[in-house]
Amino acid sequence: MLLARVCLLALVCGAPVCVFAQAESVDVVKVAEGVYAAVRREPPGLMFNSNTVFIVNEEDVFVIDTNISPASAREVIAALRRLTTKPVRYVINTHWHDDHIAGNEVYREAFPGVEFIGHASTLEDLPTVGASNRKQTLAGGPQFVVQIRALLGKNKSLTGGDLTEEERASYASDIRMAERYFAEAPGFQIVMPTVTVEERLTLHRGRRTVDIRHFGRGHSGADLVVHLPQENVVVSGDLVVWPVPLVGSTSFPSEYRASLERMLALRPAVIIPGHGQVLRDDSYARTLVRLLASLSEQTRAAVLRGETLEQARRSVNLEEFRKLIAGDSPLKSFIFNFYVAGPGVAAAYREAAAKK
Repeated sequence: MLLARVCLLALVCGAPVCVFAQAESVDVVKVAEGVYAAVRREPPGLMFNSNTVFIVNEEDVFVIDTNISPASAREVIAALRRLTTKPVRYVINTHWHDDHIAGNEVYREAFPGVEFIGHASTLEDLPTVGASNRKQTLAGGPQFVVQIRALLGKNKSLTGGDLTEEERASYASDIRMAERYFAEAPGFQIVMPTVTVEERLTLHRGRRTVDIRHFGRGHSGADLVVHLPQENVVVSGDLVVWPVPLVGSTSFPSEYRASLERMLALRPAVIIPGHGQVLRDDSYARTLVRLLASLSEQTRAAVLRGETLEQARRSVNLEEFRKLIAGDSPLKSFIFNFYVAGPGVAAAYREAAAKK
């Protein structure tokens, strides 16, 4: 029953880093001149809140992703205000999951005339799949908080063992984020894109170029990547999530690999992921390419052998990648199994069965 409650939440969802400024829940990292990543401080867990990126131009600001709730967005805007008083001209949503778009309404209120950029398929997916997922989460998700709190009281983990300190911090963080989400989500005013992208949209501000690309489906059907060619920076959205990837139920694993490879062909020096620390090389992203290739190929072979989904879950072996990504961490191993080995195999099975 507890895992069923946790599944509902899944529906929503190198060089030293220089901390330039801090808000309550983010570290604002200067990545390049005028480019800042507001990196979430919460530990890895089952609840997620997106990183946000500020691109401060000569006369305005572009913001990438707006968090899981209006309250989170207000905290991030406060951090932005400590950097500049320039107005936000564009908000770019890398995809339509709540943890990347729920704060849009706050930017609309704070910056009259702001435009919202998203992939064209968001116009269909956000009011349908997005609304359905949110409704299911609100109906059953609050019980998750009760049960996770009970586990904390018993010093037990989701896998039945005694809690590690890493798990304890993660569960406490999950509870805080879940309670905020459940309190605010019924009143969300969902803001749709006012500017849509099919394959590419390039914006110029003085000497800065902001190249918005859709390299194909991956974490979702609507993944946008923001490339800053002069700065050699890529904002990946959830195509890259650190320290454990989010393949997820709305993913397309066989295409995900190719989309990541197209992004990596830009040869970025810095990757700002949808969640997690700023990455100063592409080694982690290349591990994800290998993982997705193995996941897709093994699942395709299972389908061709006539295996059911449950049989495929047992035959697809991702242990090499779990060890590479999670190491000895029981928490990261659980997240890997929950967000990669579980829904990832199901998504790959769905794709392979459709092509059989």
